[in-house]
Amino acid sequence: MIKQKLDEITLQVGRPIQIVADHGSDLARGIKLYQEEHEDLIYTHDVTHAMALLLKYELNSDDKYQSFIQKCNMCRQQLQQTELSFLSPPTQRSQCRYFNIERLTDWGLNLLNCPIDTVVKLVENSDPGVINKKLINKLGWLVDYQVELIRWHQMTVLTRTLETQLKKLGINQQSLTCFQENEFTFAEGELLNFQQHICDYVVTQSSHIKDEKTFLATSDVIESLFGKYKHFSARCPFKEMSQMLLTICLSTMNLTNTIVKNALESISFADVEAWLAEVFGQSMLSKRKTLFSKLVDDTETA
Repeated sequence: MIKQKLDEITLQVGRPIQIVADHGSDLARGIKLYQEEHEDLIYTHDVTHAMALLLKYELNSDDKYQSFIQKCNMCRQQLQQTELSFLSPPTQRSQCRYFNIERLTDWGLNLLNCPIDTVVKLVENSDPGVINKKLINKLGWLVDYQVELIRWHQMTVLTRTLETQLKKLGINQQSLTCFQENEFTFAEGELLNFQQHICDYVVTQSSHIKDEKTFLATSDVIESLFGKYKHFSARCPFKEMSQMLLTICLSTMNLTNTIVKNALESISFADVEAWLAEVFGQSMLSKRKTLFSKLVDDTETA
């Protein structure tokens, strides 16, 4: 399916120089099949997804981290609707949870470094002694993770440093040297190994780039656009690709009164409807209305 779509796009707009994507099995298989016919195509593993996979590989097998996640869930349940609810750990995502693990590590480190007196003062009209006991009872478990939280935080510093670099400067033959110029000081062998995995990623992805050329290392921009599209289309009764796709164009421009006026004067709603019919055909909602109205007519006739 992916290979077929890439072939169709090639016929329409020409052969791409580079494809940036994650390593989802279906997607990767289709791209590699396409790459067999176009050997000079550069297939880049998106840096955001690649770094999340590295973190997932390291932390999925880390029993301490998994127990930390469980404790965070329990803590959130215990603190909600209490005077200490403002101290609750951040909500964890059911998917893509390794994209933003620093939200949890930062929460833990910030609480460990926060003076108890400061927290007590924020809980108004309460007995300081009682609040102090509650803090120890509900959040005292964080002390057992202090060392690990620092290590997990350092891991995210490594991944975020590379992500920031490649998103700003792109990826080229100098990317590894640029990353290694950062002064990371880690005593633990595990972190040195993790840093080496990051360097291996840069070497692998830049090895296909020749000369002094620079290429993209992320598809964040287009993913952000689709994220906005999903937000706008969330109000639609049926989840389908339809006229709401036009909101993607609106997200890439600075709307002014003049632009809106020109658009309304040059394009009619009938033009939009004709375009929709040509590109998408009859919508799911329209088909549903047609079906149900037919059933109502048949019932009345009977």
